[in-house]
Amino acid sequence: MKVRGGWTPTMELRSSHEGRQVKCLTADEGHVWIHCYDSLPAPVRQRLANGRFNICPACLQIDAQCMARKQRLKRPTVAVYLAAIKIIERKLDGLGNEQARGPLP
Repeated sequence: MKVRGGWTPTMELRSSHEGRQVKCLTADEGHVWIHCYDSLPAPVRQRLANGRFNICPACLQIDAQCMARKQRLKRPTVAVYLAAIKIIERKLDGLGNEQARGPLP
């Protein structure tokens, strides 16, 4: 499984000062995407809250929906959301394209 391109360790630097609080593919400030956070399942919200990065929930939702469609699911499951978060965090850690390299040792 993979997510959209653009998830990089320094991605927030292209945003305004106020928008640098979050890892967002569109470089938006929090008030733009926060409503998406409430629609996520509780385990996913908890995982985001405890994550190493402040990942935009709207961007996560888009990637999870794409991953679910590829698996022929009508909507993302908690497992799909958690897999997407794991892939995004690897990219934000600077590990690049984990699909091509395989899992870390």
